[in-house]
Amino acid sequence: MGATKISVTHYVNREDAVLADVSPRRYFCLQCHVPQANAKPLVENSFESVDSLKK
Repeated sequence: MGATKISVTHYVNREDAVLADVSPRRYFCLQCHVPQANAKPLVENSFESVDSLKK
């Protein structure tokens, strides 16, 4: 279908056992993967890197 293959890490459970199917903890893709869009942020981001705080 042209979809990108999921990582082999998605077939490993919490005990590092390799599974035949996708690990149940990997079913909810939007927990880690988010859509990318050129949209205005819903909240202001005031993030400052550690390096900028050292100065």
